[in-house]
Amino acid sequence: MLILGIIVSLIIYNITKYIYDYRKDLEFREKLKEEIVNIDSDFLEVDFKKLKSINNDVVGYIEINNTNISYPIVKGNDNSYYLDHSFTNDISGSGAIFLDYRNDLDNLSKNNIIYGHGRLDNTMFGSLDNLLEDNWLNNEKNYYIRVTTPSNKMIFKVFSVYAIEKESYYIKTYFSNNKYFKKFLETVMKRSIFNFGTNVNTGDKILTLSTCKDNFGKRIVVHAKLLKKEETS
Repeated sequence: MLILGIIVSLIIYNITKYIYDYRKDLEFREKLKEEIVNIDSDFLEVDFKKLKSINNDVVGYIEINNTNISYPIVKGNDNSYYLDHSFTNDISGSGAIFLDYRNDLDNLSKNNIIYGHGRLDNTMFGSLDNLLEDNWLNNEKNYYIRVTTPSNKMIFKVFSVYAIEKESYYIKTYFSNNKYFKKFLETVMKRSIFNFGTNVNTGDKILTLSTCKDNFGKRIVVHAKLLKKEETS
């Protein structure tokens, strides 16, 4: 009976914590919409001064049409801290949306990776699985990802989306020459479940989004190419 009681207590605790994290995320996103983020033409206008007053690790903001993804992007000293810490630096199972520590959004690498948990409540990158559905894929307006930093406003266009077992191949940030980068681009394009009709080449800057698809190690991966970039005024 003691063991059963402990198990029940753990289940109740985990459910309570999940609900708490979900409510905190909803409150945070509402605050962002009201006070910090506006859409100006094709780009996002973001009050980074307010965001930095909450967390100085903020390096950008990301939004994707017809998903719940509208979040600040943080960058830590590694790819571990923000797996279980929120944007407000609270310990949280939701974590935060974070840039690979090897990347710099204002000085783009060939491949730039952003991570987030695939939450079942569709917070964080939980709604990234929308990109695997026909109703998302069949609307070309959805293909454009807005990313804004304190210095630049950018638009990326999706050219590949797929689910795959956990691996390190698609999260490479460095390629010794264009031959290897070309092979990388050909590989991730072939993996796509949908033909976006977008050509990519070794001169492109790539944005890669990664999240968990399930509890068995599968990942949902999205690749997009930089289309447009302007300095913030």
